[in-house]
Amino acid sequence: MAPFPEAKIKLDYPLYGCDFDPQDSTRLFVGGGGGASKTGVGNKISLLDVSSLEELTSAGEVSLSRDEDNVQNLVVGQRRGKATLLYAGINSSPEDQKKGKNEHFRTFSAEPPSKAKSLLGPSISELSRTQLFTTKSPDTYQRLFRLSQPFPGAPQLGAVATGIANEAQIALFDVAADKDVAPKLRSVLDITKEAVDLDVIQTSEDKFQLIYCSDYDVFAVDIPKTGNAESEPKGIYTLPNDDSSGLRPALRCIRYLAPHFAIGVANLPQAGGVVLYGFRLAKPGKPETNARIAVNARLPKRQGAKATGLAVANLSPARAPDAKQGDTQFVVAAVTSDLAIHLYTLDYQSIGEVDLLANLLPLYTLKGSHAAMITNLCFSHFAPPKSGTGRVQHLKLASTSVSNTCVVQSIPLKKFIDPAGPLKRGAPPRQPRYVVAMKSRRPSMKGLLLFIAVFMVFLGVLLHGVLEVKGLAKPMVGGHTWLPSSIHTVPVTGRPPNSGFLAKIVREQGQAGVVGGEGHSDDKSNNDKIVVLDAGDGDVEIIARHDEPAHGHARRWEDLAQEQKEAWRERLKKGGYWSAEMGETIFKGILFAELAGVVGAVVAG
Repeated sequence: MAPFPEAKIKLDYPLYGCDFDPQDSTRLFVGGGGGASKTGVGNKISLLDVSSLEELTSAGEVSLSRDEDNVQNLVVGQRRGKATLLYAGINSSPEDQKKGKNEHFRTFSAEPPSKAKSLLGPSISELSRTQLFTTKSPDTYQRLFRLSQPFPGAPQLGAVATGIANEAQIALFDVAADKDVAPKLRSVLDITKEAVDLDVIQTSEDKFQLIYCSDYDVFAVDIPKTGNAESEPKGIYTLPNDDSSGLRPALRCIRYLAPHFAIGVANLPQAGGVVLYGFRLAKPGKPETNARIAVNARLPKRQGAKATGLAVANLSPARAPDAKQGDTQFVVAAVTSDLAIHLYTLDYQSIGEVDLLANLLPLYTLKGSHAAMITNLCFSHFAPPKSGTGRVQHLKLASTSVSNTCVVQSIPLKKFIDPAGPLKRGAPPRQPRYVVAMKSRRPSMKGLLLFIAVFMVFLGVLLHGVLEVKGLAKPMVGGHTWLPSSIHTVPVTGRPPNSGFLAKIVREQGQAGVVGGEGHSDDKSNNDKIVVLDAGDGDVEIIARHDEPAHGHARRWEDLAQEQKEAWRERLKKGGYWSAEMGETIFKGILFAELAGVVGAVVAG
């Protein structure tokens, strides 16, 4: 369950586009439908009231033609009087497209109801429809649509990009809240590959910029306040190949943060996960023209999950196109194919002429908000209140799904005063700004340290168990019960190799004192005094100390003649004291009396 309030509504059609009213964050417009089909699912645009933290309500809707395509994308524009302008991507009917006519860009107006009709909700009506692309491919549709940030009384630059077109294009146009609400086409850019994603921003009073990406490259186009683009699209960054695999990530989405910073999300090769990239863009007049990565963060890896969407919110936006962006916090939302929404925070720091991105940190991962594919998401336009208020401020995040659901998360904010900011004597107090109330998670060593601690404990228990089995430690962990039996039988003491052989003879003859209690010699030097004698009738006798006058001459095993060795092997094997598997190493250090019969046989021979 999310740590902040969540409200949900289910409509009667699949949703594909959503956007908040930039002047009123309690109004959310959504659109979608079943397209030009006979499924019985209509095409609609709805207005939702999101003023409540726990409940969404429908405040009005308009039904669109069932002969045309569904709403693919939806952007809310500025106010025209009391009415709110809406811009949507809707393909014309299949019959019109076959004729080369596809008025895919639609303008709507959401009029507030009169007092007499206040219960009926706002009236949403279509104002214009326009074809911006020049390609005649019947399968082309308006797949991407972005508008620059709205500023009061100023036109906005818009950009739309083709989808499934024989000729990939990006159309640039102006929209304004004046009498002529139709888009004013500036130019159409023919590009080599279809744009994977795009965005536009106003960089100064008289400059705009377009940024778009293919799978592996990022391009930028500078655009004046009026007229065509100043140049052709210029590549500013290419994702590098991975040194080990030779593959590289594929960009999925890109958004502006500020005039000289952008953020993108990319899918790593071979389903290796998802990564966020913060790009530093080149400033005008600087020798460096390429972008470079300023920050990056890898999303939690989930099997096969890929990024499908991206949204960004600025909690302290500039109030004018030529105003410098001050310190602020961005909230980033990335959608993945496993129906999760990953929230991150990103700090923007401005110190004199130096601007920095820092602290791209995970905030929270939303799971289970939707039952099927998430199609779109957007943040509300947060404007800090001008005067002090005791009410908790919220940033709203809306997401839509093909399962007909729309979910709005309300993320609590709090005031923040940078304690490290400069404070001059006599200067006014530092002004607070808003940041997310919930703390982001910084990288921690706790997991690694916990793993090391658990591993060391496991290793200590294992070693103590082995020592228990060998009799070198007191029983504490029950090593005899869980260690394999092979460890139990491995000798670890310094027993002489003949101790087992001697112990066997001693046990059978009952000669205590010949060897130590466990088959050990009482003294290693005494082994040379132990002698094995012929007891007659094929038996053997072991004597602890050799007395040559009484026992006769004896030799070490290694000094015996080959015939003597063979005779003793047969005698010991027949008596059950020795077998070939035991080897002859056990005889070393023991004296063997000469077998007279063997000597006689040798002499007689």
